[in-house]
Parts: sequence; C-alpha cells; structure tokens
Amino acid sequence: MNTETGRQATNGPQQWALTLFILFGGAQLIAGVIFFFAYNWRALPDMTKIALPQAAMGAAFILWVILGKGSRLGAVAGLVATVMIGVSMGVVGQVYQLGADPWRLFAIWAALVFPIAVITRSDPQFMLAGIVASIAYFLYTDENIKPFLPQARSIILAAYALILFAIAIGRDMLAGGAPNWMRWLFISAALGAGVIGSLGDIFSDRFPFGDSFTASLALIAVCGGALAAYRYWRPDRPAQALSLFAVAVFAGALGLRIIFIRDIDGAYGISGAMFISALWVVAVTAALAAALRQLNKGAGA
Repeated sequence: MNTETGRQATNGPQQWALTLFILFGGAQLIAGVIFFFAYNWRALPDMTKIALPQAAMGAAFILWVILGKGSRLGAVAGLVATVMIGVSMGVVGQVYQLGADPWRLFAIWAALVFPIAVITRSDPQFMLAGIVASIAYFLYTDENIKPFLPQARSIILAAYALILFAIAIGRDMLAGGAPNWMRWLFISAALGAGVIGSLGDIFSDRFPFGDSFTASLALIAVCGGALAAYRYWRPDRPAQALSLFAVAVFAGALGLRIIFIRDIDGAYGISGAMFISALWVVAVTAALAAALRQLNKGAGA
C-alpha cells in the first residue's frame, strides 16, 4: 500500500507539473541569454560572437555533469547546454556567411540532441529534440515538397503524425512508459497533426476526400494504434480519451461536410440543414460521452 502510494506521488500531477515549471524556467534563462546576445550583437567582435555561445554551452554541460541528471537545476543546465549547441551552429553560419539551408541547421542540431536524450533518458532533452526535429521537418517539406506535390499538405501532415506516434511508442519502450505527460504530449501532437490534415481532406474540395485522403488514413491509423497500445500494452486512459476525441472531431467534421455538400437555397432549406447539423453534433457528442464513460468503467473494473 505504501509502495503504491509512493509511486502515485512520484508520477502524479505534482511531479509532471513541477517538471513543466522547470522547463518554463529553463526557457526563460535561455531566452535571457539569447536576448543578451541579440542586443549586443553588433558591438561584439566575430571571435567573441563565436566564443560566447560555446563557452555558455561548455559551462552548462559541466554544471549538468556536476549536478547530475536527477537534479532539477541539472535538468535546466542540460537544456541550456543543448540549446547552445544550436545557437553556436547558427552563430558560426552567420559570422562566416555559410548560406546553408535553415532546415539543415535544425536537422543537424536534432541529430546531436537525440543521442544525448537517449543516453541520459531525459524527457526534457527528448522533448527538445522533438521540437527541433519538427522545425527541421517542416522547413524541409516547405522548401522541397510543397512546391512540387499538389497533395503535399495532406501527405506532410500524415507523415508527421505517423512519425510522432512511432516516436511515442519508441519512447515508451526505452523509458518504461513514465512519466505519462511526455506520452500525452507526443500523442496529442500526432493526433493534432492528423486532425488538421484530415480537416483539409474533408473541406479542401467540393466533395470530401476529393483532393486527398492521406492525412485521414494516417489519423485513423494513429487513433487505432493508440487505442490498442494504451488499452492492452500500457493501459493509459488519457491517451485513449485523446484518441476518442480525435475520432469524434473527424466524424463530426465529415458529417457536417456531407450535410452541406450541396448548395442550399431558401430559408427552409438552410434551417433544415442547420437543424440536421445540430442533431449530428449532439449525436457525435453523445457517442463520445458514452465511449468515455465506458472507458472509465473499464478502468474501474
């Protein structure tokens, strides 16, 4: 009993809330360093511009090693160190006018941060690697895929959703599934990308899926995979609830698009369509509530 209580206290809301506050504090410190460089940038010699971020990176890494990865201040120092990796790369590129594509900078940065996150099993580092890699991904696709592929938006978001879901599963395998807030973050991002892409599939053409349906298929795959994985493999009610909510949004949007698929004229026609739309939204909401209720009962059984 005491062991279970201690585990709940360790993995409870207080734990991940404190972690989020630490991340916020680290972001404030990093922003302060960046703004200091930006304000005094023109007055600094080139070698000083290069040396300062690298000195900050080295000092932060040393502090991280001294304090240890279990320390809160150590976690902040680790974030500062890995952020300074990207800042140092950007400064070198700016000083020497290398002219590299921005996505290459973020891709190399993510490639350097990801092994650190895996070796240290640090969720803040893992989250930073995910953010940097996401920026690299969208910069790359915006430059190299969107101009040449008509259905690029749907495909890009579909691939992003599937990649994030795969990362969430891989992270759970490596880190033992705790803390849950990191899982929820990746699942929410994957479902969010799938929902945004599927809404584009539904509303971008005269008929649903007339232009593309790739993101919709990815959303269905992510929802199904999350429901199965976090029901039978690592039971997690919030992850299942997020998936059910995404399904409800998709079903609601698709139903509304079908209702208004034809041009409606006249007050009676518009009123009837609005009434049917309201009924559909109520039905989807009721189905979602019933599914969540059943999910809660299953967890309590």
